[in-house]
This record gives sequence, structure tokens and C-alpha cells, in this order.
Amino acid sequence: MDRIDSIRECISETKYYSDLWNIPWKIYKPLELKKEYYKNITIGLFNVPCGGFGDIILTKTFHDMLKKWYPGATVKICTTGADKYKSIGIKDNLIKLERIDKSTYDGGECSAFDKLKIKGNHKFDIMIILPIVNYVFNYNKFKKLIPYSTYFNTFTMSEYNGEFPPYTYPIGVGKNNLGILFNDFKYKQQKLIKKPYALIYIQPSPAWGVHSKYCVLSFVEMICKKYSQKHKHFQVVVPEWISDDLNDNNNFYAKIKKIVSQFYNKLIIKYPKEERVLFESTNSTDNTSLTIRADILPQKREIFISLMKDSVKDILVTGDQSLTDIISCCKYKIIWYQIAPWKRELASELSKYFKYFSTYKTSCGTLKSINLDQKIDWKDFMNKYDFRINGKKRTDSIIIANYNIKKQPELFTNLLAYIQKSRRKDIILKNLNKYLMGDMKKQNKKKKTKKILRRNKKTRKKLY
Repeated sequence: MDRIDSIRECISETKYYSDLWNIPWKIYKPLELKKEYYKNITIGLFNVPCGGFGDIILTKTFHDMLKKWYPGATVKICTTGADKYKSIGIKDNLIKLERIDKSTYDGGECSAFDKLKIKGNHKFDIMIILPIVNYVFNYNKFKKLIPYSTYFNTFTMSEYNGEFPPYTYPIGVGKNNLGILFNDFKYKQQKLIKKPYALIYIQPSPAWGVHSKYCVLSFVEMICKKYSQKHKHFQVVVPEWISDDLNDNNNFYAKIKKIVSQFYNKLIIKYPKEERVLFESTNSTDNTSLTIRADILPQKREIFISLMKDSVKDILVTGDQSLTDIISCCKYKIIWYQIAPWKRELASELSKYFKYFSTYKTSCGTLKSINLDQKIDWKDFMNKYDFRINGKKRTDSIIIANYNIKKQPELFTNLLAYIQKSRRKDIILKNLNKYLMGDMKKQNKKKKTKKILRRNKKTRKKLY
């Protein structure tokens, strides 16, 4: 009955209706995980990417963690982006999700779950949808894809500091978030560019706000000031959109030229098939140059990690995955960050550790930060925000609950029904108590029947 008391207590203490779905894993949280709980379990990770590789890398990282945490468990990735997973080395654990209407647009990327079908016959004990981006998870739509899905076997993961809770796995920094999915990854040493160089990997406007170009200008000014005295010839690796804007936007080009000309006599831009001199000063005999390398990116992740590692101490990135990778691989770096409009909360929490992350104007690098001595207590940061610790505890509880739900299916089926039928705690408790009283009567009746049968058996023995 102690577990029943825990259920009652959870219901009584719950503030938000959606938190009632967490009751199973919360009440089994104190129990110790045993191998038998996950030995034959099948976990489905459902990922519908919407452009880029960030969500795919997140899902792959979580997939690899689950395989490491629960050896013998079956972990499958169900996705519309199977080809993208194959390109980063995942081939064997993929299940394809397809558009019902046979749409070929991006292979079904960005589709809602009720617009998809699963290829083949599959049965999952636990289903995790990740990440949930820019919308509240619609359980009813997912149930159309997986009819046996319930709130007790289906769970969600946010993007970093997600804005549309509730999530079973709220990941990110600060508050009740479970941390960042740090990596222990292997990488291939890059041979694309010689040191020294800086790396910029951010997203363009307008989707990421009007500050993208400002972010580039601010960072370039800072690194020119900082590294021009050390290196007569310096390079900056940039994504393609920056070189395109230098060609197409006279205002952007004029601002870059004004900044660079204060520190270098020549500005060169290198494309995949050609090299151009954007300006060259005739007033100086110093042979100095800054080369913008637009011929390097994009690269596969294992090469990109190496590009990060080999770049100078200051690096400018954006997005959950790039931030995760740079913290995972290179804690000696001074990290600068392009704040997406929907990432203000993450930036605010990170600013407690990275001083200049507090505003758009300072997060990309400033002249004031030239002599920045970034002393971060990484041990404290990792202890608080390492998903490998916090996320495993949450997943352990979910797996323990899954095992025990199977042992008591009637109890949890009824509990789920009571929660779905009412939004009032007192009515849910009342229905639960009615069920328990009825169950106790059944158990007592069974005990009486067994007692009578044992007594009759003894009587027969005496007679014979």
C-alpha cells in the first residue's frame, strides 16, 4: 500500500494538471534500477527534423547515451530524416516515418505526427519525442501515429530552455532544466586550413533577427584588434551566407572594410573556386592581410569539431548543438554566442558563467573584452548541468515505472482513465479510492475462498 499512498500524495501535491502524467516515474524514483527492468525493453526515439542537423545530432547523442546506460535494451530512431542520419553514421537503428499523402517536400521534414505513418510493424515500450521546438506537444496527433501511445509511456524532450512546456525532459541551463547533452566524441583531424584562424558559425538574418550582420562585425572587430599584433597574416572561416552578403550588400562590405583596414593592409576572400582581393592599401609598406575563408564550410561533424579545436581561443557560434560541441571539446576557448530571439532565457542563464552573454550587443564579442580572463568554474557547471547525470536519473525512473506498470496494469489503466476524465484532484482521488476499495474486496474474497479450500482439503484428509 506504500505505493498507493505515494500516488495519493502525488495527486494531492500536483499544481498543474499536466504534471499528473508524471505520477508513475515520480513514485518509482526512489527505487534502485535493476538490469531486469531494461533487459528486454524497446525504446523509440521520434524525431521529425526541420532543416539542418542540430536536432539530428541531439537525437543521435541521446540514442548513444541510452545504448551505453542500458546495455541489452533496443533503441530505435523513428524519423523522416533517415538519409541525414545515415550521413553521420547511423544506419542500423533507423525506422522511417513517411508522409501519408506521399508528399516529397524535404522527405516529410517539419511534418506533424498525424500526417505521418510508420514503415513496418514495430512495438515500443517507451516512446520519447525530441526535441519539441516552438509548439506545445499535441498528444492526440501523436496517438494517430502510434495508437497504443499513452501519457504513461510517451515522453517529450525540449530544445535548450524550451519555451513551450510541459516536457518530461526539460533540457538546458538554470531553473529545473536537466542540463546539456555533453559529448565524449571522436573527431578526424582537419587538413583544410593552417593555423592561425578564427571560426564563425552563425545563422543569417532575417530568420535569426536583424543582428546577424552586427554579430559578424562586432566579432571581426574584436579579433582584428586582438590578433593583428600577433599574426601579420590571419584567416577567418565563415559560412557561405557571409561571403554572399559581402558580394551583394554594399553597406555590409563597407563596414567590414572600414573595420579590417584599421588593422590589416589587405582583405582577401577565398571561395571554393576562386580568390579575390576586396581591398589593398597602397599607403603602407607592411605586408599584412586578413583572409575570409568561405571555401571551408560546411563540413561533416567530425571534421567540424577539429576545425573548432584548431581555431584561436575566441570562437563565435550559435544554436544548441554548436554550443554543446564547443563546451564539450574545448573548455579553454572564449565562447561567443549569437543569441536567437527565442534563446534569450538560455543566454540569460549562461551569462551567469559567460559574462557577456547578457545582451545581443555584447554576446558576439566586444572591444571591451579584449583582455577578458574567462575563469569559469567548469566543475561546478558540469555538476549542475550535465545531462549524462541528471538525464540518466530521470530515464532510470521512467524505466522502473514502465516495469512496474506492466506488473500492475489494472491499477495504472484505471488511474490513467480517472486523470483523463477529470481535471479535479478531489474527483480523481475519489475514483481511485473507489477502485481500491473494490480491489480490496476482491482480494479479501479471494483470500476467503483460498481459506475455505484449504480447510476442506484438511477435512478430506482426516476422513480418509
